[in-house]
Amino acid sequence: MIQLENINLNLPGFNLTNINLHIRPGDFFALIGPTGSGKSLLLETIMGLMPATCGTIRLNSIDITDTPVEKRNIAIVYQDFALFPHLNVKQNIYYGVPYHNITMDEADTRFRILAKTLGLNNIISRNPQKLSGGEKQRVAIARALILNPAVLLLDEPLSALDPVFREETRQLLKKVHNELGMTIIMVSHNFADVLYLADTGAIIRQGRIMQHGSIDSLFEKPDSIFTAQFVGMKNIFDFDNIEEGIQLKGTQIRLNILKRPDNGQVHAGIRPEEIILSASKDELMANQFQGKITEVASRGIYLAVHVEALSAEFEIICPANYRRTMDLRPGSQVFFSIHPAAIHTF
Repeated sequence: MIQLENINLNLPGFNLTNINLHIRPGDFFALIGPTGSGKSLLLETIMGLMPATCGTIRLNSIDITDTPVEKRNIAIVYQDFALFPHLNVKQNIYYGVPYHNITMDEADTRFRILAKTLGLNNIISRNPQKLSGGEKQRVAIARALILNPAVLLLDEPLSALDPVFREETRQLLKKVHNELGMTIIMVSHNFADVLYLADTGAIIRQGRIMQHGSIDSLFEKPDSIFTAQFVGMKNIFDFDNIEEGIQLKGTQIRLNILKRPDNGQVHAGIRPEEIILSASKDELMANQFQGKITEVASRGIYLAVHVEALSAEFEIICPANYRRTMDLRPGSQVFFSIHPAAIHTF
């Protein structure tokens, strides 16, 4: 387990403030937040590259706050891979072994396992200049894993890869995590990577943890307007309680919801992909309304459709083929429905 207790780091112009996180053994933990929020800095603080001003870092209940980097049993992989250009793949992977308490026999055994698991056997004699982006990433991961770290830190591990290599490496990380049972902490901007890979995570903003918990809870149950907006909950409204559910303020929209709002909850959020578009009215659908399309924006394989209804505007995500099958265009009338369970109050 990694425990961060009241971690503070004071730098000119930026601080990490009162960071408290408990990451369980074997978790795949994602740290997400806006650019410049302190994600990579927090990784480097865990690694010991940026010593905390105050607070405690524990690994498996042992205080490692002042432990030198090479003795923390933690490895880090940066987004630029940081491979040595004058060394071949095998030499890059073995580079850190002499600086750790690992015998050459142990290293050789781990190398054979990693080379097979990561598909490196055909490239071990190549230099980094002759590797693809995906191959470089696999070599960087192997170089970290040969040290058998208790925790693997990944700083934007997929950001430099094109879509094909990105998918390949994403599957590889899933395989490594499942087969080795290693604790992994990943910084990422890409929500698709986070949702695919991570079990738990935290959102950081301006050096402060805003929310942490399961990945599902971060994306489906944000606890503030900032976190809701950050994780893509586009439809956010203030509401009043009414007998049948909630009334969205400034609109004529009344919604039945699955769970009565707790005291103090004043905002309602609905993810755009949770709203269902239809060409005609369906009496069996809950919270169904008719509205006028104001904008249709292509997002590649899906569309972002903006619909105005009863003084409210909703953003709805739907498959790209709906543009053809439903003739989606500005000015068209459509029906949309919102399942009571899709309405989150906070």
